[in-house]
Amino acid sequence: MRYVLTTAPGRMEVHEGPAPHPAADEALVRVEMVGLCGSDYHLYDGTHPYAHYPQIQGHELVGVVVQDATGTIPVGQRVAVEPVRPCDSCFACRRGRYNCCSDLKVMGAHVPGGLAELIAVPVRWLHPVAGDLAPEVAVLAEPMSVAVQTVDRAGVAAGDRVAVLGAGPIGVFAALAAADRGARVLVADQVGSRLAHAERLGAHRLVDTGVEDLAAAVTEFTAGDGASTVIEATGVPAVLRLAVDLVAHSGTVVVVGISDQEVTIPVIEFSRKELNLIGSRNNTGLFSHAAALVARHADLVARIVSQVFPLAEAPAAITYAAAHPEKVEKVAIRVAE
Repeated sequence: MRYVLTTAPGRMEVHEGPAPHPAADEALVRVEMVGLCGSDYHLYDGTHPYAHYPQIQGHELVGVVVQDATGTIPVGQRVAVEPVRPCDSCFACRRGRYNCCSDLKVMGAHVPGGLAELIAVPVRWLHPVAGDLAPEVAVLAEPMSVAVQTVDRAGVAAGDRVAVLGAGPIGVFAALAAADRGARVLVADQVGSRLAHAERLGAHRLVDTGVEDLAAAVTEFTAGDGASTVIEATGVPAVLRLAVDLVAHSGTVVVVGISDQEVTIPVIEFSRKELNLIGSRNNTGLFSHAAALVARHADLVARIVSQVFPLAEAPAAITYAAAHPEKVEKVAIRVAE
């Protein structure tokens, strides 16, 4: 089989090798499509905290089962892959929070990922999707699950006023997930095409932060209360600091953006607002819900995928996407020809 190996920062190569042999609890999956996200770019260039080499990247993936050692999933079934490998024994896992396992392994970062024609995956992490759902849509289940987790962590409910900072795929999917719960959603970004996606996916108010004052917009949108939930989806410290100012008293800031930088927040803000500041990582038991949400809004979410490259061009695809973030919403790699 063919696979793509990241051998060093900025170096990705197409290789050939033997197909994997599934263990007793695994299925063999023929990979159809892999989505690339911002973390893939940073894993590729060596700036991600989890980067190490050599590695087969790719944690957003969909494929077809060709063999199931457990006999629970029919051969030919299309599946979306939940890319986590928790330890099942640490404190977080014992509480059912496997998404933030203290020794969590994630496909494409800690263990080999989906940029390969065949992969062996524990059956527990395979989620059947409708056969008529195009692979380039089904592959969005994983980023949608990350977005759904942020909304679930905040307890977003009908009537809430939610501000999403950052309109990349996770941000716009969080807007969709919040709107799906009946919340009113404001989305802020500096890239017009991303804001257009947010509007199509249910955002009620758009803020181009290059031309409009975000604080004033949130004040107007919430009738002076501040946002009941602010979802920080950029990983930029200054944006997280601003989120603390934008959230309502007793409100919640959810951090889903990734960065190893530090942020300074006055301690008084935590008690003055009785602020909830929480992180969000992967998802806990929400993957199937996210896949169903993608299927219900297939025509809308499909437009997030802006470019599709064949497997042989994966090195060029990730180089292009990393160098042109203003032109790329979501790049996908078509693995199966």
